[in-house]
Amino acid sequence: MELRMNKAVISANETAGNTMQEQGVELDYVLPDYYPDVCKLIKCFIKPSIVNESISENRLSYELLAEIRILYCSENSHVLQCVTQNLHFSRTAELPAGENIMTEILPVTDYVNCRAISRRRLDVRGAITIGIKSIAMKQQEALCDVFGKNMQLQKKPLQYQAKRTNTMNHIVLAEELELGNSKPALLHVVRCEAQPVEQSHKLVSGNLLAQGNLQIQILYACEKDGDSGLESMSFRIPYSQMIELEGVEEQDNCQVLCSVASCDLKPVTDENGDIRVLRCEAELRLSCIVLRIATESLVCDAFSTEHPSVIKKTKLITSGIPVNFSEMLVCNTKLNCTDGELDCVYDAWCEIKNLTTSIENTEICINGMLSCFVLVRESTGMPRLLEKEESFEHKFAVQGLGAQDMLQVKAFAENCSYTLSGASEVVLKTELRMEGTVTHCTETEVLSDIEIQEDLEHNKNFALKLYFGRAKESVWEIAKRCHTSVEAIMEENDLTQEYLPENSMLLIPITN
Repeated sequence: MELRMNKAVISANETAGNTMQEQGVELDYVLPDYYPDVCKLIKCFIKPSIVNESISENRLSYELLAEIRILYCSENSHVLQCVTQNLHFSRTAELPAGENIMTEILPVTDYVNCRAISRRRLDVRGAITIGIKSIAMKQQEALCDVFGKNMQLQKKPLQYQAKRTNTMNHIVLAEELELGNSKPALLHVVRCEAQPVEQSHKLVSGNLLAQGNLQIQILYACEKDGDSGLESMSFRIPYSQMIELEGVEEQDNCQVLCSVASCDLKPVTDENGDIRVLRCEAELRLSCIVLRIATESLVCDAFSTEHPSVIKKTKLITSGIPVNFSEMLVCNTKLNCTDGELDCVYDAWCEIKNLTTSIENTEICINGMLSCFVLVRESTGMPRLLEKEESFEHKFAVQGLGAQDMLQVKAFAENCSYTLSGASEVVLKTELRMEGTVTHCTETEVLSDIEIQEDLEHNKNFALKLYFGRAKESVWEIAKRCHTSVEAIMEENDLTQEYLPENSMLLIPITN
């Protein structure tokens, strides 16, 4: 009988490449008539986000939104003014060759500089770095069955990602946010932060239901008791979306990553001319990944009882189901006002920069830079922003962690609180939330091919051999060495396990 081999195609995720792009930001802004003149610049921020993305023939196209926010004070006024402008950029990037390419896009502000050319004109210069990580499905072949030439096979089951489906969905939220009668009327919004929280998802009748809340934190300028001031408020907007997924099954694993593409607040003036309502329009991006895990029995060793054979081995990398993790880290930072005393603290927040992850032995190591901001009022009544950067590191153990496992991590400041420890010092307590997934990758050695030397035959001038076996010795290795089958040895010696329980003499029958 001729030798016949069946091969299986095993897929696995692999990092196909990392690309870095830079986008310059330039804004020459002339203040509208309803803005007061610039006397003192407080701070300029650039917040980048990805609004949309698509992949076509290994080319990535995406839209980058840069939200510019400039804080300043005018002459003879302590009201904190805020100028906001949105810049949109369309970019493309070449992706490495591969099947079912999936990308992770992370835009980060490198730097931003702002100067007042005149009392009515502002010049902003900055740069955004966009990191693009490409993940492809690698196809690998291995033997799953061999027939003919009295081949003996040793197999092992292997789990792998047989199918991966990626979809991107958008949710548009529109809600009116009321300040309430206990709060002073709004002049303008100074700061707005939006973060998805309490996220969950489940499969319902072949569709994916994603839901959660959008946490919105705002700081706005106001007047109270005849003086200027700042007030903070927090809102939550629930969201829920049913996502149609073609061919999804109940046993499939689903991952949903939610990010904020944009969040715009528009003031609504009441009949008295006061602003107590903000119309919020937000857009969320839901990245859905559906994984199907399959099991294939692959040949890890083989030999022929008739002819000598040469086997070729290959190492397969397989990836399993992403495992979620969530970690907290508390950081304490001291910020000082070196040239004056503080009257009060308006607000405090943190941003995370230069986030890196690595695997060290059995631990995940997360490093980054924490940029701390505290908005205060000096004893003179003038608002001021205290800033400080501190590095942080967090390590935690994960069971079964390997050096080639794949990580996906995001970090954000879940809560910031502060205390005034003196006339000019603020202690900021930041609770950092680090969450993501770890995908365990396994390396397995299996057979890719077999060559039979048909012009040679094993010596079969005897019907029975005596073999002295040692405890724990594999019956498979004995059969391979003696050119017979495992079943024949076990049946002849009344063995119930495929290894020897103790030192013993074995009868080795020869298989024809």
